Amino acid sequence: MADWYSTVYKACIYSSIVAFILGFFSNNSTSLGAYLAGYSVLILGIMMILIILFSNILRVNTGSTSQILYSIFMTAGPFILILGIISFVLYLLITYKNNITKGNIAPGYNTFSNIIVILLMIQIYIVISNISTDKFETTGKLSKVTSSIIYLLSVLTGISSIILYTILKYYSTDGFSVN
Repeated sequence: MADWYSTVYKACIYSSIVAFILGFFSNNSTSLGAYLAGYSVLILGIMMILIILFSNILRVNTGSTSQILYSIFMTAGPFILILGIISFVLYLLITYKNNITKGNIAPGYNTFSNIIVILLMIQIYIVISNISTDKFETTGKLSKVTSSIIYLLSVLTGISSIILYTILKYYSTDGFSVN
């Protein structure tokens, strides 16, 4: 794998961490912009990692379709799940942008938005610590324990994002706010 390529996807992931930290400690409109930037750049970094994983899977596996799908599920599955959740949360932020910036949202929004960011930062830490190893650099695979931990955290993040969707869709107001 080219050294510049790994530098680019690691830079994308690190910049998303910085954007998440900025969004975590700021108010509604600034927070929204930081989260939009962080999620977008994180999507780019994860897609770059997925390209490496898919190329390694297709290069190594010449077996049946079921063997290739199993390899994709075990190797790239956690990243695909993270990518889907991040895309869903990004969709929510874009769709309900006006309500979020005006503050016409339930108080639970900030709680679950922060939970999602914290869970994603834990996942990012696990991913960064594992993709920086020589094993990943040569084989392009994560260990089964690491993949399982990422799956578990992704399920928790997915549940939190569904709750966030419910809050934004059904508990948004048109001017009434609790002070």
